[in-house]
Order: sequence, then structure tokens, then C-alpha cells
Amino acid sequence: MRNGSISSKIRIPILFFLLLVIVFIISVSISTVNRVSREYFTTLFELHRSHIESIIRSAGGRDEALRLIREHQEDESITYAIFQDGVPLLSNGDIRGAEEAIRETDRLVKTGGEEGAYGYRFAYLPWRWDVLLVSSPAMPDSVEAANNIMVSGISFAAVLFIIGIMAVVNRNLKAPLDRLIKNLKEGKPLTHTGVMEFDILVDAMNGAFESWKDQRMKTEILHRAAVALNESMSLDDTLKTILDAARGLIYADYAAIALFNEKGEFSKLISNGIDTEEIRQRVGSFPKGKGILRMMQLSLMPVRIDDVTKHEAFSGHMPEGHPVITNFLGYPIFSSKGLPLGSIYFANKITGPFTEEDERLLMAIASDAAVAIQRVSATEELSRFKRIIDSAFDIITFTDQDGQIVYVNKAFEELTGYSKAEVLGRGLFVLNEGIYGEEFRSNILDGVRSGNPWRGELINRKKNGEEFIVSSVIFPIHSDSGENIIFVSIQRDITEEKKLYEQLLRAQKMEAIGTLAGGIAHDFNNILTAVLGYAEVIKHKIRKDDPIYKGIDIIERSAQQGAALAGRILGITRKEKLELKPVDINSIIRETFDILNRSIPKEINIELNLNEGIPPIKADPVQIQQVVMNLAINAKDAMPEGGILRIETDRVGRENGAANGITSEGGFVRLTVSDTGEGIDNDLQSRVFDPFFTTKETGKGTGLGLYIIHSIVTNHGGYINLYSEPGKGTRFNIYFPEYKGDAGDTETFEEDELTGSGLILVIDDDQHIRELGTDLLESLGYTVLTAANGMEGIALFREHRGEIRAVILDMIMPRMSGSEVFQRLQSMDPDVKVVLCSGYSHEGLAGIRELLDSGVKGFVQKPFTRKTIATVLKQVLS
Repeated sequence: MRNGSISSKIRIPILFFLLLVIVFIISVSISTVNRVSREYFTTLFELHRSHIESIIRSAGGRDEALRLIREHQEDESITYAIFQDGVPLLSNGDIRGAEEAIRETDRLVKTGGEEGAYGYRFAYLPWRWDVLLVSSPAMPDSVEAANNIMVSGISFAAVLFIIGIMAVVNRNLKAPLDRLIKNLKEGKPLTHTGVMEFDILVDAMNGAFESWKDQRMKTEILHRAAVALNESMSLDDTLKTILDAARGLIYADYAAIALFNEKGEFSKLISNGIDTEEIRQRVGSFPKGKGILRMMQLSLMPVRIDDVTKHEAFSGHMPEGHPVITNFLGYPIFSSKGLPLGSIYFANKITGPFTEEDERLLMAIASDAAVAIQRVSATEELSRFKRIIDSAFDIITFTDQDGQIVYVNKAFEELTGYSKAEVLGRGLFVLNEGIYGEEFRSNILDGVRSGNPWRGELINRKKNGEEFIVSSVIFPIHSDSGENIIFVSIQRDITEEKKLYEQLLRAQKMEAIGTLAGGIAHDFNNILTAVLGYAEVIKHKIRKDDPIYKGIDIIERSAQQGAALAGRILGITRKEKLELKPVDINSIIRETFDILNRSIPKEINIELNLNEGIPPIKADPVQIQQVVMNLAINAKDAMPEGGILRIETDRVGRENGAANGITSEGGFVRLTVSDTGEGIDNDLQSRVFDPFFTTKETGKGTGLGLYIIHSIVTNHGGYINLYSEPGKGTRFNIYFPEYKGDAGDTETFEEDELTGSGLILVIDDDQHIRELGTDLLESLGYTVLTAANGMEGIALFREHRGEIRAVILDMIMPRMSGSEVFQRLQSMDPDVKVVLCSGYSHEGLAGIRELLDSGVKGFVQKPFTRKTIATVLKQVLS
């Protein structure tokens, strides 16, 4: 029997109480029996006393009284003794023990002798007798039987009462409780017992049990939702999880959860029970958030509506295809800053109207949803930032407050060669160890800790020891309290940019030098124009056997060499551009060979393998020569210990251009320049034609040589291929489209055909050139007018417009350029024939090509000869 059970709490107390009652009844019965016994013996002793006293009074004396008492006192149940002054006179038995116990007279006394015996003493004073009466322990059978029946009956009745009480308790109390306990243990619903109080308890317990099961189910749903929301999920999955959990707590036909953008408009809508996506596609947009939705969005408490159609905020209609909504419960979801993130809705509750309990649940759901949505949004945003950081080309490093690295991005690993594990826990300046001193690094960190970002350039060292230059910014990230949490370093590799900048500075310096050299060459051409021109004039006026003829011839050839030198200067300074004409590439290579023989070291053997039957190409001879020279110089640099430089030409079929997307009516002329030098690594071959890319040491190459070659070949309509093996050598194959015609096909005139007639206007700011032009043109039969500047030339042209057949116009003049003069002349006479004259080529000076396209009839480059100027005029005027 367990403590606290029904038996211990009810049955045992009842049994104990009944036993007390039985004991009490038995005690009363025994007391009654004792009282009856005393009354019986008291009466018995009084009768014997009366009998003895009557004998004494009727006797004549003491002896007779003693004899009569002996004769008449025959009751065996009474033992008597008569004493006189303590001396026994008469006795019918042994009462020695009773004599001592019975001291008092006229009183019933329990003797200490035989069990259950009583004694009685009385005195007969006239004779000074003391009479002592002692009863036997037995009562009369009738009295004893009556007493026994009474006690037995009371005991039996008590037992029956106990059994009855226990049976009633067991049937109406313990048995129903046992059934209830059994059902509770087995998890079964409790059934009515027939006992009103128990049935009330059953109903209460069943209700509480159902409520407990409902609460347990809701708790389990909330727990599962909380566990699920802590897992890594997308925003859509998070919203679906929240919605599924909510529908498990609030039983409704339709449920939805929406997110708002910064304008309060719907940006995302997840539903259950309604195909909102189908409705959105059909309607063309998300709900506008008006009416009840708008009211709920502005509410700080749940919005509960029992009849939507009767509510004042109802707009009066639902979107097409939307189910009918009867009742509604909604609540906005707020961020930790109190801004509305979205809302959660329920409609058409299955079990009736929505309740206050539903509101409390909805508020709890909305609170958990807000935390989950913000967490997922923050996680997704963090993930996006991490992807951005990991995808960045810049080195990004995070450190703790002590400047120890806690994170590096992939660019750090790829650029430096260090793995993330190798640098975690090391200092921020792990890439600068041994480059900068401790004081330099400490000053940077101290400044950043004070809240000032640091910007500058650093030299870093990779794991393999290679150094590179970075543009760096280091700044702190603060907590809400303003304390520094971490430091962030962003570094951009600017090594190539620095190299490009240095190359740009060199290129700009070269450009400045080239501009200066080009200007000098231009002025030199102007000077040579007069020298070469007058040398030719004098040679035409004297005979070859004249003593001064040799000197004049030397002057002419020297001037021609000077003009060639000026041409090369213009070519080097990029002032000389394409002058395409049919040329024999073999002739150009042979001319270049002479130069190479004088400039290439003797350790390098130059081999020419030229196919004499190849067709001409249309090209600029100067630039083709530049291609051969640059390739030869590169080959020389690749063979510092000597080797073989081989230059070859050949004709190939037009199918060779198909792979490069180049078409040609005929075939191609292939120029091959190869060497037996160091070769080029495979991973560098795709970059050799990039501008400013070089494998040479600093100061030994600009990185522009192959880039210029590639540009020249491309401008000529050709293409270039490279084949190289490290340690074996390099071969460049260049393909030019062949030209259908003969090399050097130009319109030519005989000496007597170069003469002409008519008025020619020469406009030039150089007096010597004006005078030369007059002498040359007059020797050819022309009449000449000269002007020292543009305004004077325009005035002469206006005055003699009907007579002037052509104008020779200098391109570069003070105050008014040749371009402006031409435009003024053309405005006066659209058919004016103008020949431009310049120390630059027609491609080398900006604006000449545009003027030729705008109506200028010809171009003469200084220094010019009598034949050159005569030929151009003949072509213009014919």
C-alpha cells in the first residue's frame, strides 16, 4: 500500500474510525456487564445480610444464632465468616485472603483472591460481630449468557458495518478512481462513472486534457518552427515555414505572409490555400495594400474582423478569382527598429470566429517571424557581401582589435600564395615583414585606432618572395557604442599600373623628344628645300664639264642624304605614316640588310633566303623596313651569345588567310624572321603583342616593338603568327596580301612633258622657298605670284582669281594656317586647284588627310625637287 493512495487516505482512516467505534461499544458493553455484576452481587449480599440479621434477631442467644446461621445459610455461591472482636466464630469456607481485602463495612469490594470474586462486610453492633460475605466468581448462567449475547451481537454488527462501509467505499470511490487512473495511464479519454462529483471531475479533466494536448501540439509546432528557423534557409523557405507553423496553430482556410518594400508596397507574398501567384500573374501586380490590408498595415495591434463585408474599411470587392472572405485576422510584422517588414494574415477560420487566444498566438508568431525574417535577411545580405568580398580582385583583410588577422578573401590567397590557415592569427602587416619597420606599422595602426582611415601605397611580399605594389586603405569598423570592433584593409595590386605609368612617362618623354625632333626635321626639310632646289636649278643651267658642276652635284647629293635623314627622323617619331604603294619586299629587305650588317654583332650570322619570283605588295616601304628592323633587333636581344638570324620570303596560297578571317583575291606574300635564341614561354606568347608588355629588364625595352609591328601588319591588311619553343628559338610569320600589278607602277612624264603655262600662286612664309618656287616654276614655263602669309595670298587670289590656275600652299604658317587659307579660297572658288606643301608627310600631320578629302588636289612633301613639283602640277592641271 503506497502512501498517498486511496487506501492510505480514505479506507484506512475509515477502518480505524470504525475500530475505535467498536472498541468504544465493547468498552461500554463490558462496563455495562460490570455494572450489572456489581448490582447483582450488591443485591445478593444485601439479601444474605437481611437473612442473617433476621436469624440473629430471632435466636435466643449467640450460640443458637450461630447454629441457625449454619443450618440456614446453605447458598454455595456465598462464603461467609463471623468474627467477634477479630476472632472467627463461624465460617463455611476459606476467606483468609478476602478478610484483608474487605476492610470497609457496608460496601461491595472486589477481592484480590479468586478472579472475579466480590466481598461484603457488615457489623452487628449489639454483639460486636463482623460478618464477612464473599461471592464465587461465576454469575448465574442466564445473566452470563445475556452478557455474552450482547457483546457478540455488538461485535458482529460492528464487523458487518465495517464490511458494508468498505464495500460502499470500494464501489463508489475506489473502483471509479481505479478506472480513471487506468485510463489516464493508458492515455484514454476519461468516461463517466455515475458518481456526480466524479463525473464533474471527469469533464473537467477531459477538458483540461484536451487543452493540454492542444497546448502541447502548439508548443511542439512552435518548437519545430523555431528549430527549423534556426537552420540555414532561403527567405522564401523561411516564410513558408512560418506560414505552415501559423496554420498549425490557427485553423483557417486561408493564410498568407507578405513582405513590404521601403515604400510600403508588397514585394513578396507567400500564401497557403490561395494561389496568389496565379492571381498576381492574371491581375498583373501584387495587392495594392488598400482597404483592410492598409488599415492592418498601420495598426500596432492585431486586426480581428468577424464579418469582412460589413467592415467600414472593406473596399467592396475581391480580385478576380479570389475566394470569398468571411472573417479575418491580421497583424503587421515589425523590425527591431519598429519599421513594418510585412504582415501575416488568416481568413475563414474553420472552427468559428477568431478569438483573443488567436490574437495572442498571432502576436507571438509575428514576433518570431520578425526575428527570423531579419535574421535570414541579414544572413542573405551577409552572404551577398561575402560573395562580393570573395569575388573581389582586391585583397581584403579583417583583423581583431589587436590587429590579428581573422579573415582574408580568395584574392589574398590567389595573389600572395599564402593560404588562409597560414595567415589567420598573424599581424595585419604579415606581407610587409622585413620591408617596413615596427614604428611605421605602429603609427599606421595607432592612427586607425583613433578613427582616422589610412591611405597610401605599400610594398608587399608574396610567399615566393616576389614583391608587388598595392594601393591600400585601412579603416576601423565601429560598434553601436562607438568602440572599434575590427579593422579592414583593402589593397589593390597596382604593380602593372605603376609599370604602365612609368612606361607612359617614358612614352611621353619620347613623344616630347619626338615632337621636338619632328619639328627640327620639318624645319630641316624647309632648309633643304632651298638647298636641294637651287642645286638642281644650277645643275640645269651648267654643263657637266663645268668646274663647279662637281661641287653642285655634291651639294645636291648631300641635301638628298639630309632629306633622307629627316625622313627617318619623322619615321622614328611616328610622324611618318602609311604611304601605300606597290613595292618589292625583297628590295626593302636587301636595303635593310645593309643596315643590319653594320648594327648586328658579328656573333650573329644573318641569312637571307628570298624567293625572287614573289609578287609585289602594296605597302609603306618605311614601315615594312621598320617591321624587319624591330624583329631583327628582338632576335639579336634573344641571342646574347650569338646564333643565326634568318630572313625569308615566299608566296603562299590564299587559304592561309582564311583561318585569320582575311580575304585576298590572290595569295599572300610571307615574310619570315626567325632566330635560334632563348625562345618565349608558352604562357607569355599570348601577351607579346600587348602594348607595354616586355620580358626585358627595366630600361632595355619599352614593350611597344611587337605592338607596333602588329599594328603595322594589321594596317596593311595582313596578319602575323608566332611560333616559339623555350631554348630553341622563335619564328614570326607575317602575311601580306599580294598586289596585282608591277612594283613601282606610277604615272610618269618625260622631261619635255613637265613644262607648262599659266599663273601659279605660291603662298609660304619662308622667303627662300618662295624664291625657289619662282625660279623652278618659271624654268618650267609658268608665271608665278608669291605671298608671305595667308591674308596676302587670299588678297592676291581675289585679285587674280580668273587667271590663277593653281595655288601651292604651305600647311604651317603663322597667324593663319594652310587649312584656314584653303577654306577661304574654296569659299571664293569651289573649283580652286590647291597643292599642299609641308615638311611633314600627308599622313604625318593632322588635318592634311582631311583637306585632301575635302578638295585639295595634290600634296608635295618638302624638300621637293624640280621634277617632283612639276609632276604634281602636271597631274593637277591635266
